[in-house]
Amino acid sequence: MTTTVFTGPSISPNEVHSVLPQARVLPPAKRGDIYKARETGSTRILLIDGSFSHVLPVSPREVVDVATDGAQVLGSSSMGAVRAAECWPAGVQGVGAVYRMYRLGLFDSDDGVAVATNPEDGHRAVSVALVNIHAAVRKLYGLNLITRSQAVDLYGTAAGMYYPDRIWRLILKRSGLVDPDGSLEAICVGTDIKKHDALRALKYLASTADGGIVHNKARPFVAGPRYLPHDPLLGYDREQITPALARFVFGSGRFKKYLPLLLNSESKPPIEGRSRLAHSLPGDSSIGSALAEILADHREASLRLIGIMEKFAQFSTEVMLWHAMTQLRDHKIRTGVVVTFHHETEVRENIANSHGYRRWDLLRQDLRDGILPNGIPFSWIDEARADLTFSRA
Repeated sequence: MTTTVFTGPSISPNEVHSVLPQARVLPPAKRGDIYKARETGSTRILLIDGSFSHVLPVSPREVVDVATDGAQVLGSSSMGAVRAAECWPAGVQGVGAVYRMYRLGLFDSDDGVAVATNPEDGHRAVSVALVNIHAAVRKLYGLNLITRSQAVDLYGTAAGMYYPDRIWRLILKRSGLVDPDGSLEAICVGTDIKKHDALRALKYLASTADGGIVHNKARPFVAGPRYLPHDPLLGYDREQITPALARFVFGSGRFKKYLPLLLNSESKPPIEGRSRLAHSLPGDSSIGSALAEILADHREASLRLIGIMEKFAQFSTEVMLWHAMTQLRDHKIRTGVVVTFHHETEVRENIANSHGYRRWDLLRQDLRDGILPNGIPFSWIDEARADLTFSRA
């Protein structure tokens, strides 16, 4: 039983070994590295950092393949948080604040975790990730050190910069914030949720038993059938998969990833730096009524959602994740897996959080005639809950 950790700028190998002395620590993962880790004996894989500049990044398909092969796959902090947020329906575990931010739709691209690194110095980060900037700006705002307008401007300035240029001194200067004694910069530099999440994931692994299954070496991961086939429908009929996939995406809460596009079908995603930070600060107004209008016609809403997925090259990924989830669900049901109270509660709370509720019971209390104020039927939510509970049991 082997635990492999892919890390670099988020947390150093020495810090990983201080928590997990026996772990195999590798540099940021690129395309194919998760397969290799599995084939060389890893039963637990923690993806923290991944490469994406000048090399192909780890794909969601690779992560799902290894998870469905029986490995315990976790993601946190950086690329790992992004892939976990995309692949959690297939049993991939996400840990930490960055993962939750992607699950809730506050971020929807790799830009949120991208940093420039120094490969000669253990891939140490030499710029600041946007997720850390987001957390630091909220901290300054929460401490009443900056106004709401300054918070939005500060974050917007950083979001508009190319990721290697995101350095605190430069960000503060360009935003026009006055920091004569350097106290604002000190607070910002000391805010590192990526590292905090990495430590949390490592401590979780250190405190739990290895839940992975040893890989069957007679079935290596090879190019070809294990890669996404040319048919994006995976053999399903479009008329069959459109309503089923839409119900799952709306019911599970994954729709939030596409919410700006559902409400504003423009040529590019309308989430910009300033608006993202503004929506995440206290006092954000509800957009449930606008979504409810769209969901008044379930068929048209489903077609609109699928159309957005296809337009922005997300349809194949969503079909693959839904397919993996249903296959796992059916396998667990066939083999008589017993759903525990822990699994049931975990899935309920995850779905409630994805819909913007702190707890499942609060979601239930907000129903009116079996429908949430945003127009999503509880039957869709409960269907997703049942499917995910079995697939993750």
